[in-house]
Amino acid sequence: MLFAGRNPKIPEVQLVGLKFSNPVGIIEASDISKKRCRTRCKAGFVVLTPPRSHVLEWIMNLQDFRKDTLLAVNLNADIIRCFSLVYDFADFIIIDPDTDNGISSPDISDTTELLDEIVNLRLCYERYNPIFLRLSHADTPEEIPQLVSCARLSGLDGLVAPTPQKVRMSLEECQGRMPVIGVAQTPEEAMEELLAGASLIETSMRPLALARLLKLLEKQTAENV
Repeated sequence: MLFAGRNPKIPEVQLVGLKFSNPVGIIEASDISKKRCRTRCKAGFVVLTPPRSHVLEWIMNLQDFRKDTLLAVNLNADIIRCFSLVYDFADFIIIDPDTDNGISSPDISDTTELLDEIVNLRLCYERYNPIFLRLSHADTPEEIPQLVSCARLSGLDGLVAPTPQKVRMSLEECQGRMPVIGVAQTPEEAMEELLAGASLIETSMRPLALARLLKLLEKQTAENV
């Protein structure tokens, strides 16, 4: 079976000062004390979200986990506090202000204030960690330009877009000056997002679907040689 990071025919991706062994990132469960096979298979990166309780205990496991792959920490609750706690353990951080799970969009002014505070906090650390803003399924076409502008003015490094359409809209709005991570549920959707301009793909696909995606990437790489 083909797994991320074990196929030298898929080119590395260099982005925001980081080197990804391939463009596919795996969303893992919060319980990182039970590392699953997919995580140990050297994905291009792994996305973890802290649990809403016992965060300090959860963080204790991050250092060993990070030895295996690049680590993105997704923050969607108690964001300011968790940002300070996980900063030294993450390779990059995703800010997810959508606390309504896609039911409604976060308030733009609240998001602006949050991002400004996050970027100011980053100045307290010697090491520079890239920060991405996660867009919501509920964000309307009218809100996307405001959110992209908010991210750029705050000094963020990139965006995470939940659909191919929003990948295109985000890249058009920022004029390609910020990288976008796509979110895909199937190999076909992942390929569509990459074709739309996404630099990386975040997915929770099961191993067989992941293997199929990587075969598609290998085929595309061979065709472009």
